[in-house]
Amino acid sequence: MTKIIAITGGIGSGKSTLCSKLKDKGFKIHSSDEQVAKIYKNPDKKFFTYLRTIGLSKSISKKNIDKNIISKIIFENKQIRKKLELYIFKLVRKKRSDFIKQEKEKKTRLIFIDIPLLFENNLEKQFHTVISILASKQVRLKRLKKTRKMTETQFKNIIKSQTSDVIRKNKSDYVIYNNSTLKDYKTKINKLINKL
Repeated sequence: MTKIIAITGGIGSGKSTLCSKLKDKGFKIHSSDEQVAKIYKNPDKKFFTYLRTIGLSKSISKKNIDKNIISKIIFENKQIRKKLELYIFKLVRKKRSDFIKQEKEKKTRLIFIDIPLLFENNLEKQFHTVISILASKQVRLKRLKKTRKMTETQFKNIIKSQTSDVIRKNKSDYVIYNNSTLKDYKTKINKLINKL
C-alpha cells in the first residue's frame, strides 16, 4: 500500500526546506506551489483568456504574466481571487491525482504531497498522515522580507486567507516548529523522517 502524507503550513513556515530535504533523501513529492509556478511560467491560451474574463487583463504583458499585479488585485477583490483560485486549484488537483495514481501503480511505499491550503479546502481526510510546519508570524515575515522582498501589508493580506496555526496543530498528526535556526530545523526534519 502507498502511504500518502500531506505537508502543510502557512506562508514562510519552511515547507520548501522540508520538501528539498525529502527530495535529497529520494522521496517522491508533489508540490502544489511548484505546479502553480509552472502555470504562470508557461501559460497556455486558455489561462490568458480566463485571466481577461475575470478582470485580470492588466497582469498580461505580451506572453508574460505579472504576478505582482495579480497579487495586488486579488487581495483587494475577493470575487476575482475566488475565481482565480478555483481555476488554478482545478488544474493542480488534476496534476496531484495523476501523481498519486502513478505512484500507486509503481507501488511506491511513501509519497509526500505539499499542500499549503490543505485545511482551508478541507482536504485532510484524503491523506493517511498530515504534517504541519509551524512558525511564528514575526519569524515568517522576517524570512519573507529577506527571500521574497515581501512587505508587511502583503504578508498580512496573505495570512488573512490562511487558517490559523492553532487549527493546523489540532488537525495534524505531526507538527514541526520552525522558529529557530536552519540547523535546528533540519535536525527536527531528520527525526521525523526516521519516525515515518
